[in-house]
Amino acid sequence: MLLVFRRAAGLTQEELAEAAGMAARSIRDLERGRRARPQRRTAQSLVSALGLGDADAAALLAAGRPGRQTIPPADDGTAPSGLLGRQDQLAVLERAADEARAGRGGVVLVRAGAGMGKTALLHAWAGAQQQEILVVSASGAELEQGFAFGVLRQLVEPLLARAGDERRARLLSGPAQLASHALRVEGAGELSPEASVGLLHSLYWLMVHVADEGPVAVVVDDVHWTDVPSVRWLEYLARRLRGLPLLLVLAGRPDSGAEVEPMLERIAGQPYCRTVGLPGLDVDSVTHLVRASLGPGEPRFVAACASATESNPLLLHELLRTLADNQVGAADDQAHLVEEFRGRILAETVVKRLADEPEPVLRLARALVVLGDEATWKVAAEQAGLGESTARELGGRLRQIGVLAPGEPVRFGHALVRTAVAEAVLGPVELAAGHARAAELLRSDGAADDLVAAHLLLAEPGGESWWVDTLREAARATRGRGAPEVTAAYLRRALREPVSVEERGPLLLELGKDEMQVDVGAARHHLTQASKALADPYALAEAASLLATALFLSHEHERAVDVLARAVDDLGQTDDGGIGLAREVSWFLQAQMLLIGYDQLSTLPAARRHARQLWERKLAGDTPGECMVLAALSASATTGEANAQVANDLLDRALRGGLLAADASHMLVTLAGLAFVATDRLDDAVALFDRVGDMGGRWGSFLMVSSAMTWQLLVQARRGRLLPLTADFGHPATAADQGLEPRVRLAMTTQVGESLIERCDPTSATAVLAADADFDRVGWTWQGPALLARSRLHAARGNPAAALAVLHEYGAEENRVRVMNLASAPWRSRAALLHLRLGQRADALQLATEELELAHQWGTERAIGVASRCLGVVHGGHRGLALLREAVAVLKRSPARLELARAHYGLGTALMRGREVDEARQVLTQALQLADTCGSVLLAGQVRGALAMAGVRPKPAPPAPPSLSPTEHRLVELLRAGHSDRQIAQALLLTPHDVTGLIEQAGRELGATSRAELASPA
Repeated sequence: MLLVFRRAAGLTQEELAEAAGMAARSIRDLERGRRARPQRRTAQSLVSALGLGDADAAALLAAGRPGRQTIPPADDGTAPSGLLGRQDQLAVLERAADEARAGRGGVVLVRAGAGMGKTALLHAWAGAQQQEILVVSASGAELEQGFAFGVLRQLVEPLLARAGDERRARLLSGPAQLASHALRVEGAGELSPEASVGLLHSLYWLMVHVADEGPVAVVVDDVHWTDVPSVRWLEYLARRLRGLPLLLVLAGRPDSGAEVEPMLERIAGQPYCRTVGLPGLDVDSVTHLVRASLGPGEPRFVAACASATESNPLLLHELLRTLADNQVGAADDQAHLVEEFRGRILAETVVKRLADEPEPVLRLARALVVLGDEATWKVAAEQAGLGESTARELGGRLRQIGVLAPGEPVRFGHALVRTAVAEAVLGPVELAAGHARAAELLRSDGAADDLVAAHLLLAEPGGESWWVDTLREAARATRGRGAPEVTAAYLRRALREPVSVEERGPLLLELGKDEMQVDVGAARHHLTQASKALADPYALAEAASLLATALFLSHEHERAVDVLARAVDDLGQTDDGGIGLAREVSWFLQAQMLLIGYDQLSTLPAARRHARQLWERKLAGDTPGECMVLAALSASATTGEANAQVANDLLDRALRGGLLAADASHMLVTLAGLAFVATDRLDDAVALFDRVGDMGGRWGSFLMVSSAMTWQLLVQARRGRLLPLTADFGHPATAADQGLEPRVRLAMTTQVGESLIERCDPTSATAVLAADADFDRVGWTWQGPALLARSRLHAARGNPAAALAVLHEYGAEENRVRVMNLASAPWRSRAALLHLRLGQRADALQLATEELELAHQWGTERAIGVASRCLGVVHGGHRGLALLREAVAVLKRSPARLELARAHYGLGTALMRGREVDEARQVLTQALQLADTCGSVLLAGQVRGALAMAGVRPKPAPPAPPSLSPTEHRLVELLRAGHSDRQIAQALLLTPHDVTGLIEQAGRELGATSRAELASPA
């Protein structure tokens, strides 16, 4: 019986012993039946320490009187913790803890229905771990699901509070710095939307820093009631635990229908997650509890108890308590009384006891149902219309009848108890009104806005003006902590209030802005409404910018451009008092219009018309907005509307004027880097891509990190270095739910496909360059290089006609809208060589001539050299030889080493045809050296054949280097640059365990026997 009362009080054996002035061993022996029943004085001390009501106190005191002995169970299956029938579950937890202590982190997910003992299991296990592993624990609550990162803060804030200034600074250092926003660390400021995407990554690194100090167990009870941002973080953490001394233990109800259920399912699917169920108590355990409460239990009576409660520990406890109160014996002839409780245990026990209480007790129960656990007595008293001292006194009565748990703070005995009481004493209308009253009381009491807002979410619209203000303030505070889904919930609720037209527009704008991070479709809807309701021109401009982004992400480019054009026109009519604000805001919108407009051929004519107007402005780049426009105009330049020199001038002015600071999203910085690739200023391109990658590492943005890696590899290819890459990106994020952005994916597969063709592996190239589901959506500038690669593949597989058809189809689209994508998709030169291969010299000559003219207009050595080589090959004879010599000379001044090798090969074979064998041998030898250095097996094989025909025995082909994934390649680069494993992990958004595994894998592939050997330059 003592065990039952202690567990109901939520006390450990040590806590009860201290409160009763006894030894913990005595408590343990009494519970296990290894000691005679307690003396009356001892029993009275236990009654006081447990806070028992009259009936329970009488039962325990009766156990202390001389009389009938309770039969002690022999082997009752009780675990060392005192739990019944849970040895297997405790063993699973202990094995997981052992692995975590050894640095092999994992997850244990306990799924069981209400009342099955999840909390008791966690408490029992955690209580035994304190000396061996740091346990940090938290619990979800039904009324606190709207608190942004509420459970996270329960877990982490005590750690930071106990840490000194120096240790706290270390825990929040480096990539963990952004975590301070979610934790409300003083001085953290507000988190920008751009940086908020990396908040989960930052919180992960905070836990890495905590685990650096020793093994940690993160325990979350009632995880089904945990707020969405916290569960999102738990899911993020669960995928990255391996290699850390960190164990994640979660307990919740299965199939709860909660918003977080899909995330919990994904956690359950992790390879290092152990799922634990809690079955009903077995017959021996039920017998043990019946004997402890009612004396020796006869078999049919025990079976009736098990059947009526479905062996649920909580329901069994309440049943036995009620039976004891009514002096029912545990005999078989009393089993029919137990059957009457089936299906309504709590209604016939706790709720029935509550129904017999006076009205003030019922009012207090209603108030506590509304306020939830941990309510203050002051607010609970006001909610119930009672004095505080009276409420405290009546609270004792609620504890005695089993509604509230013993001790402070105020807590229901169990969530099931709260649910049963709520259904019995409050209807839906009364409950909603109670939440409205609670919100008002909490506001008057000075409670935080999010606590007040949590009740407003559950109240019916009431028309109080302060409700909207409170919800907006709660949204503002939550927005600064990086929880947009919670912020949006507050604002949606605010919109249900009868707000004025003047208030509605800004409210819709706030909501749309937050929804951009979680639901682009909803954002588009609300931003469209905001655009109709707003009057302030600058708010309208912000709404237009956000709406255009939402439309762009939804592939509605025409609407996006139209929205921006109208917003620009409106700003042109705005009187800003001569300060230039309207013009500056307009520049930002116009830069965005160009960025979107040049992405698709359908919007390109409108974008081009607008670009011409901006060209005439001759902007200097004196303001951030002008810098954005200059960078955006580079898209116009690279489509043939200006030459490379003009494009470079635009970019230089933009960068000198402060583009890097002005472009928070780094989209235009990326565009500037790609423009530098087109103009062959590759070192400048690398510098910008490095910056994008660095910011991505700091913000935890996989989009930015993967983009930077892809464009850095593009620069390598433009230099002529053909890296042996695998089709698999090689990053764990792509195996989860963070696939590559479609444009990035297409660019990466194009590079890999081109590399495979150059390595004479058309079969693998075919698999890589297969049709992409998003191909039609990525935009024509991204499609061009991919189509050229597919054309090369057709040619490599012996089908020049199919290769030519692909090129002409793409060329027709360019010609239709009168643009040129010469820098990245020089289709004419490739088509010309295919026409020549098919014996169509006139067509070849026309296309090659056109490309050379366009190349001179563009003005880079690469473009001129490639076009000169093509025309030289097509033309032949002395004119052709001169063009090929010119191609070699021009390409020597460019960074394009592979194109130079091709020009050398073309010149060498032309010299052979002209019988200038000695010079041909020299030129072809240079071509071979360049081809081998670049890694082109295809070209090197062609050159070796030409040298053999020239009577030269070429050097053997070098062994084919092993292929690495793009992620492995970047990792090796960083390793050879002197970065530590942890620095690499932070830069590439990997875990330390990932880095260790990738280093080992890359070492095996490259034949390195140690990290030091792998880190040495090749």
